[in-house]
Amino acid sequence: MAEKPLDDDRLRELIGDAPHADDGDGAVYDVSAAARSPKRVEALAAAAAAAIEAERRPRRKYSGDERPPAVAIRRKRTSYVVLAMTCALAVFAWSRVLHRPLPVPSDPVELVAVLSPAAAAGPALTPEWSLVRGVSDSLSERGRAVRIGALLVEFERAWVRNDSSAHAPGDAIAALLANEPDGAEVGALFAGGPAEARLPSARHALSPLVRAAPMGVGGWLQAARVAAAAGDAGFFAGTRSRESLELLLDVPGVSPDVQAARDRLDKLLHRRGRPDFGAVSDALELLQREFAN
Repeated sequence: MAEKPLDDDRLRELIGDAPHADDGDGAVYDVSAAARSPKRVEALAAAAAAAIEAERRPRRKYSGDERPPAVAIRRKRTSYVVLAMTCALAVFAWSRVLHRPLPVPSDPVELVAVLSPAAAAGPALTPEWSLVRGVSDSLSERGRAVRIGALLVEFERAWVRNDSSAHAPGDAIAALLANEPDGAEVGALFAGGPAEARLPSARHALSPLVRAAPMGVGGWLQAARVAAAAGDAGFFAGTRSRESLELLLDVPGVSPDVQAARDRLDKLLHRRGRPDFGAVSDALELLQREFAN
């Protein structure tokens, strides 16, 4: 005899309206039925399970509502860490661009070592600035530093060519310091052009009285004029020379004429091939006159 299909009322009677427990893999229903044989019970349970699946549909292991919480939390944390690292790298790169450190001013005496031997030992080159009679009270602080830088270059060059005229730039440096507090004592180190004035300790003594950046600019302008007059292209290609040029280009508060001369010099020195030393010399002379006052 064929068995009758299990109707809905009978199914609800067997399994009830809701699960009684959860074993981790799904709901567990208690099926209570009086059966004459184990096979009959198994068939009844299979029919109940089939009816439940047909009504509720099979559950997928990783459906959206049942994704393990630990996985979701771990992914979320990772995304935040990656985002934070990306933002930190972007901020660091931007700060480096905005706060690019300025080059360290070159020691004027060391610039002479960058010149070719012929240029370094060449004849003296008179700096391009107006004469100041007596003490230097009419000079700006920057102008005084620029002049001292240029005079240090000529002082060193006089010693390189074994010229007794080293006393002239030494005396000029002492005169520029005469009106400064403790300037006479420091100036005495250079007066007369002694060999001791070539030592780094003598230039370190200038630090409290002379700003390093404009003194480095003044030294470079004079050394660059010497290099241009001698056709020394290697001087302008050196690292020290390029750093000093950057300092010159960054000096604030200049007139339109000085700005135009700086732009022209920058273009001349960055052209391919040998620079036009005549045009370079003209720009350097104008800049030295302007910055030394």
